[in-house]
Amino acid sequence: MVRKRNPNPRPSRPINPSAVDGSPPAEQPMVESLTESAAVKAECEKALTSLRRGNHTKALRLMKEACQRYESSALVLRVNSTISFKVASLMDDQNTKSRHMRSAIDSARRAVVLSPHSIEFAHFYANLLYEAANDGPAYDEVVQECERALAIANPIDPAKESLQDESQQKLTTAEARISHVQQELRSLIQKSNLASLSTWV
Repeated sequence: MVRKRNPNPRPSRPINPSAVDGSPPAEQPMVESLTESAAVKAECEKALTSLRRGNHTKALRLMKEACQRYESSALVLRVNSTISFKVASLMDDQNTKSRHMRSAIDSARRAVVLSPHSIEFAHFYANLLYEAANDGPAYDEVVQECERALAIANPIDPAKESLQDESQQKLTTAEARISHVQQELRSLIQKSNLASLSTWV
């Protein structure tokens, strides 16, 4: 007996790749990314809280651990730089102050490398370079970083790289926030040029 073909065959269901090779669904990386982002912010907030309470040693330790855990996170490096700079400003011993300042500058530089389109990270890095500068070439380096930041074609909204929610930002639009940082960069260029001239007098 010849079996008749079904005139209306069921359309075959598309194969889910995860059912074959065990790979996660397409949306999984997004979920993991959001989860990691929340974890990063929580770690940074914890360290900043310790700093505000005067426990500088704990703040530095927490950020050291966070840097090891999230070594590719520009935000972690940015916060680590902030804490190192704050601690440096509180030190009386010049060697200890210089060590924390070097750590702050190094973390800020690495954050800029990881997030080259971040105008806010670039501004913070340039500010640290300015604080540490004491001769003409050092002030020239500040100007170069400011000019690089101003040349970024599509800068990241500073609110996207902040621990604050957008609703907590003083400036309500991305354009206004970017424009504000650009103005700060121009002011820093002027300050650096004047400081550089004074080293020659």
